[in-house]
Amino acid sequence: MSQRRERDLSFSERMKLRLHAGMCRHCANFERQLPLLGEAAKRLAEQEDDHAV
Repeated sequence: MSQRRERDLSFSERMKLRLHAGMCRHCANFERQLPLLGEAAKRLAEQEDDHAV
């Protein structure tokens, strides 16, 4: 799931991921949380940059 945010997945990879996330509630939850985690990491990096100056 995190690779999907880093690169384009092949059709086969996307279908496997969709099938798995449809059956695995833990992965489905993680998939929903990824955008929030990415935004939090981005904001943390921005704060660290502001304090480094």
